[in-house]
Amino acid sequence: MAGTVDLTPFGFTPTESQVYGALLRLGPSTGYALAHATRVARANTYGALEGLAGRAAAIRLPGRPARYRAVDPRALVAQLAAEQGQALDRLSQALRDSSEPVEPESRAAAGARAAANLVMQLVARAEQRVEGVLAAELLRPSLPAWRRARERATLELRVAGEVPVEAGSLVAGGVPAETPTVLLIDDAHAVVASGAGEGVTAIWSSHPAILAVVRAALRTLT
Repeated sequence: MAGTVDLTPFGFTPTESQVYGALLRLGPSTGYALAHATRVARANTYGALEGLAGRAAAIRLPGRPARYRAVDPRALVAQLAAEQGQALDRLSQALRDSSEPVEPESRAAAGARAAANLVMQLVARAEQRVEGVLAAELLRPSLPAWRRARERATLELRVAGEVPVEAGSLVAGGVPAETPTVLLIDDAHAVVASGAGEGVTAIWSSHPAILAVVRAALRTLT
């Protein structure tokens, strides 16, 4: 498997990250085999496996000696996105309860990955309505957030480009692929993006003037 698996930003230890990556490469394995493959002490390897199993990132298989297999990476990503969304919900509520009104803000993001992460964070916290147009390139990595948003908010989403099959139930329709991303979340946050791949440039804003422009743009685009 190319690249290094790093689960530490999501509360896993470096050893758990290393063992999970080894499980993906090797398939179902014993703790002994994993310790040998990763050159991690056997006791630490078994501790990492128990940690992964406790977070539903690995499954202990029946039989002896005990073997473990990694949970499908896509399922793990969806699970972590849901956990992050819940944590952000709690933080957002705590901040609303404890802070004074703040000045509107704007922020830029460069590259498709950063833009998709920005969309995911905002959409996952939606409570009322999300409407607009989203590039297909940004929809695929942010699907867990859209599924979460659908549980409590109304979605009026159109996709610029080919609609992913797995997103069909979330999408109201399509628009030409060259249409820029324009999203309005809870009538309080706006995301505008254009470009493709590393050339994507996105802007998030809560400024009333930007929100007004986005509302007007959506009337034209949709």
